[in-house]
Amino acid sequence: MSASTQSTATLPETQQFPGNCTLEMALKTIVDVYHRYSIREGQLDLLNFNDFRTLLTEQAPTFLQACDRNKREYLRKLFEETDLNKDSELTFEEFTVILAKLTDDAHRIIHQDDRCIPDKD
Repeated sequence: MSASTQSTATLPETQQFPGNCTLEMALKTIVDVYHRYSIREGQLDLLNFNDFRTLLTEQAPTFLQACDRNKREYLRKLFEETDLNKDSELTFEEFTVILAKLTDDAHRIIHQDDRCIPDKD
């Protein structure tokens, strides 16, 4: 088919992200919060330990108080376990691993499960 005889079907206009969906707005908020803290020290779009600790202590203080998660040792261990390439900085992808752990804890707290003990599965 030549270029002059091809149909010119129009694609639907792409909506701007995020839309009005709760999950999409939550995803954008996560990215925005990460960016707010990742530019404080060091390389843009990476979190060093100080940035990471500040992010969690400012954005999730009540959550961290549960089971003494606000202690420096807990945060340091979480940071080091999640720093997959051991460069002392978290990429956004590495940060999402922490978010998964925190979301699992939050899920257990909401269901009033024993939030201080890791899942058995």
